[in-house]
Amino acid sequence: MSKTHNKKRNTALLYEFLVKTISSALVENDKKKSSTALRILRRHFKPGTQLYKEFRLFNALVKTSVSSEAVTNTIINEARAAAQQADMKQLDREKSLLIRNINHMLRDDNFYDQPVSEYRTFATIQTLLNEWRKSPGTADIESLAKYEEQLRSWLLTEKKATEHVLSDDTPGESRLLMKVMMKKLNEKYSASLNTDQKEIIRSYAFSAANDDLTTIKRKLTEIKDELLNSIDGYVDQHSESEYIVKKLKEAKDNIVLENLENIDDSTVSRFMLYSSLRHELIDGDGENK
Repeated sequence: MSKTHNKKRNTALLYEFLVKTISSALVENDKKKSSTALRILRRHFKPGTQLYKEFRLFNALVKTSVSSEAVTNTIINEARAAAQQADMKQLDREKSLLIRNINHMLRDDNFYDQPVSEYRTFATIQTLLNEWRKSPGTADIESLAKYEEQLRSWLLTEKKATEHVLSDDTPGESRLLMKVMMKKLNEKYSASLNTDQKEIIRSYAFSAANDDLTTIKRKLTEIKDELLNSIDGYVDQHSESEYIVKKLKEAKDNIVLENLENIDDSTVSRFMLYSSLRHELIDGDGENK
């Protein structure tokens, strides 16, 4: 595999490397790097390009699971036919330009060394695509048989239900951004989140990905109203607890003053705490919801 496979010209790996770069840069708050990597991905993997077509073929082979050896033969035959329809000169030009932009715009010495869980499968598929496209009589028959057998084995493997980035139902950059924002926010806040906190993160990620605060504003408004009601209900039923009532009223005053016109990480952090408070109030008084 090492003699025939060049990871720098593997379409799926290049896509994965870009996604990982965007994700890690967001977590590290390196906005320049994340936006540069996203710009590269948008430019080179747009519909209509040869790179995008090869990406979709990769996707189909990576995601598909079958239960019959005969079906694997059909899939491989269809994939071979699709691969041979590619405009190889244009595909090579697009890959070369992509690599050049990655090298010159990101300047990341570790870009091509990022770990990818399905690396061997990606390498097998790219090698097969390359072999299938060779002129008749020039392909390495022994290697071809070996890699096709590896692909058959992969197709027969039951795939776990994961949110793998190679997804046909990904509608575009917004969903990609939502995924990497979800990663950033989950790592930033906590591994143990209540239901409302998970919804806050999901709404914030969606709003950030689509550059529209409507979704997160609606969710935080809902949390705000529910918490104010919870505080009022708790205070009414526990008026004897003077210290707790005093602190809750102080918290209520701060919550009422929350301005949801400009929502950022600090706003979300506060509402994550508010959500925890609300759940504590609910746990402390099962009837107050």
